Amino acid sequence: MRAEVGRVNILIVDDRPEQLLSLEAVLAPLGENIVKAASGREALRHLLQEEFAVILLDIKMPEIDGFETATLIRKRRSTLHTPIIFLTAHTERVYVERSYSLGAVDYIMTPFAPEVLRTKVSVFVDLFKKTQKIKLQAESLRVHAEQLQRLNRAALAINSALSLDAMVAAITDAARDVGGAHQAMTLVKLERPGERARTAVSLSERYTTFQKEAPLPIAGKLCALVCEMNRPLRMTQRELSLHPEWLDDRGQKPPPRGYLAVPLSAADGQNIGTIQLSDRHDGEFSDDDETVLVQLAQLASIAIQNCVHAEAREANRLKDEFLATLSHELRSPLNAILGWTHLLRSEPFDVQRVSHGLEVIERNVAAQTKLIEDLLDVSRVTTGKLSISAAPMALAPVVEIAVDAIRPAAEAKGLTIDVSLDPDIEVNGDADRLQQVVSNLTSNALKFTRPGDHILVSLRRAGATAELTVRDTGEGISPEFLPLVFERFRQADSTSRRTHAGLGIGLSLVRHIVEIHGGSVVAESPGLQKGSTFVVRLPLLGVERSSRPPLPREGRSRSLACSEPASNLGGLRVLLVEDDADARELLQEVLSQHHAEVTAVASAHEALAAFCAASPHVLVSDIAMPGEDGYELIRAIRQRPPQAGGDLPALALTAYARKEDQKRALEAGFHMHATKPIEPAALVAAVASLAARARAGELPCARDRGSSEELNP
Repeated sequence: MRAEVGRVNILIVDDRPEQLLSLEAVLAPLGENIVKAASGREALRHLLQEEFAVILLDIKMPEIDGFETATLIRKRRSTLHTPIIFLTAHTERVYVERSYSLGAVDYIMTPFAPEVLRTKVSVFVDLFKKTQKIKLQAESLRVHAEQLQRLNRAALAINSALSLDAMVAAITDAARDVGGAHQAMTLVKLERPGERARTAVSLSERYTTFQKEAPLPIAGKLCALVCEMNRPLRMTQRELSLHPEWLDDRGQKPPPRGYLAVPLSAADGQNIGTIQLSDRHDGEFSDDDETVLVQLAQLASIAIQNCVHAEAREANRLKDEFLATLSHELRSPLNAILGWTHLLRSEPFDVQRVSHGLEVIERNVAAQTKLIEDLLDVSRVTTGKLSISAAPMALAPVVEIAVDAIRPAAEAKGLTIDVSLDPDIEVNGDADRLQQVVSNLTSNALKFTRPGDHILVSLRRAGATAELTVRDTGEGISPEFLPLVFERFRQADSTSRRTHAGLGIGLSLVRHIVEIHGGSVVAESPGLQKGSTFVVRLPLLGVERSSRPPLPREGRSRSLACSEPASNLGGLRVLLVEDDADARELLQEVLSQHHAEVTAVASAHEALAAFCAASPHVLVSDIAMPGEDGYELIRAIRQRPPQAGGDLPALALTAYARKEDQKRALEAGFHMHATKPIEPAALVAAVASLAARARAGELPCARDRGSSEELNP
């Protein structure tokens, strides 16, 4: 604990300039600040502004003499006990008695011995310094005790946080409070796959009160340095101003008034982040500030690791629960598919019954496909690979498509869907992904709304945002579950007795898609059996709506494919490559029924062997095959000259459905990418489209990679 006292002030008062110079010369060896006053009035002005260790006061002065000056000094509370030494040539006893009656500590006759005067003055200087040191130590102890109290409160706040994000925010507020700073920032980076870094910033009221003094950014380069060194770093404002390259490249002026950062460390000593402070309330950051902040960082590091371990345990529990639910959700459609397949094969049914059985099979295949697509999206989210292709678009048509898709199911359940859409709202977004948002929200409302009730879907302008609301009168959400409703794999009822199916990932995908569009989504519910409301807010485009709103990307690709003459593939020769015998037989049957001449093979090697004899117009190939895969096949074909089939139109038909899989297929040389399972009509339309575009010369050159498209079956 430092309590250093620097140079102190000595006041000498005399109306004679030569006497002031003489006294200054005598006291100069003491090394203190000598302040001179030529009158009592001037001396009083100095005493109003500064604190003095001792006053050397002449008696005979014009206007206000020494006795009157001393009387006024003693009337002020701050100078009541300031030592006064009278210097005078008067030897009368009455002067001496009056001097001591006014509280003088000494009465020195002139002329005087310089050594004697210096010795007497030094005694009071030393006494003043010791008193000041005691005061500083007492203040330091008070501040330190207050910091420890704040540290104790901080520990309670940090350990009571319910999530890692809330904990990081609590750490940041506590650090700013404990360190007495206007700004604080905490960075927590955990070396775990798919784990995002957490940051939180805390600012004092100074930045909310004075808008013209904008918050100063914390030094990013210094933060990286602290993480690398894994030890505290403290810098003064002067040091920062001499090295502007240490600060963020935002031209911040003036630099932060002082900087203090301490690392957050795991149990093994590995750095997991930093706590940073800048712009201290009073003066520079001290050793005590650093000590207390290090203690806070130690508490925070332990709390963060405990929270991470608790979240990992909860994640494992949710994973086990999710896998059990997933098994159920996947097996249920399979049971229906397998059961009806056996029935149709073994029992003689009439046409109506056969049609019903096929409808059940088709419905359950679609349900399984939706589950798989959602799982793939979850994988993209956790790996940070879920991206959007944003473009200016009208939002109302996207909402209409999603609502129209779910309307038959709502009518079958006896539900009414009321729609109110502002047709003039435009946003910058990915039509497919925003349609997925609306579909998930309306499907969720459909699932939890009782027969006979209604669902409201509205789209309106709210300030600078487009506000999409999906409101139902269904089961509602409990207050306990409401904060968790957007978390992945969370379900209000995940037991085997649950009423509603699902994996608990739809709403988490909604939140992620909305957030990467720069928007937000909130859930509201008065409670169980009182309905729920989901509100999505997206930033408006801010430009005039075009006369013809663009279709969603899925709508464009489908209309493109279906606009071709898809019912008849007569005259087309198709080379089909599929290693699975059942799938190969099905695809061949579909294409043959539409009058295509199909050469079906089971491997890339067989495809290359049959290539010349088949002289195909279109290639349809699987990707994952034993031996050589579809990528190797298409590369081998693309190495041929155009006149030998090197520019053959090619469709990759695969179960690999990720965006990166699509990109890889197109870069390898395929013109179109489609995912399994595919509807027969979509397959026929895709083959017809490729052939027609090839005849029209619209297909890109085989060597122009990445310019083709994805088919959304």
